[in-house]
Amino acid sequence: MRTILLILLYLLVCIISIPLLLVECIVRKINSKVAAAFAIRVVRIVFNTTMFLSGCKKHICGTERIPTDRPVMFAANHRSFYDIILAYSSIAAHHVQVAFISKIEIKKFPMIAQWMYFLNCLFMDRGDMKQNMGVILNAISLIKEGYSIYIAPEGTRNATDHLLPFKEGSMKIATKTNAPIIPVCIKNTENILENNIPWVRSGDIYIEYGEPVYPEQLDKEEKKHIGAYVQNIIQEMYDKPYPAA
Repeated sequence: MRTILLILLYLLVCIISIPLLLVECIVRKINSKVAAAFAIRVVRIVFNTTMFLSGCKKHICGTERIPTDRPVMFAANHRSFYDIILAYSSIAAHHVQVAFISKIEIKKFPMIAQWMYFLNCLFMDRGDMKQNMGVILNAISLIKEGYSIYIAPEGTRNATDHLLPFKEGSMKIATKTNAPIIPVCIKNTENILENNIPWVRSGDIYIEYGEPVYPEQLDKEEKKHIGAYVQNIIQEMYDKPYPAA
């Protein structure tokens, strides 16, 4: 039943999105940040509805640690499609201007790709190193324009309890801009969908925001391997008993 309700929600969102996206096009020509703020509010409503219909019980911890006076880079482990749904619903209330870096395959989904465009999201082709570097450079530009960036430095979904090595190249988004890195630990989201495909199952899902890591405050060796440094922080968060909230 949950799966059917979510399919119906997706179809409804596709229909409603047509006039809303037309409004977004007009607003974006006038003020891109206003358009992005409107888009993230729409997406947040849809994602909260998605979690409600999925039977997700959210446990959110550490949002008070997120600086609100400057753009940041969120670095998270990656468990499930529901990671982004959970992250948007928890970040948007505190950090309006957030652009996600996603795998390029998401562009194939009607309306999802269009809303992500208005959120200034970037799409990474994991098999194209040159394209990846272009995405990193665009993310650096967005940070300088005042947008925060959310990325999963593992580079792919990880079903194990041990984090995959973080891509050091993704850390340039923070090191080239001195943006604080917010470690983000996500747990149990895979139990909603991926472990039950094609069915959606209810359950508890967890997200915790760690203390900011300031690249300029790290010593030379820590900064050289900052991906591993942040990965270790998130691994420690992941290994803690939950719920964290």
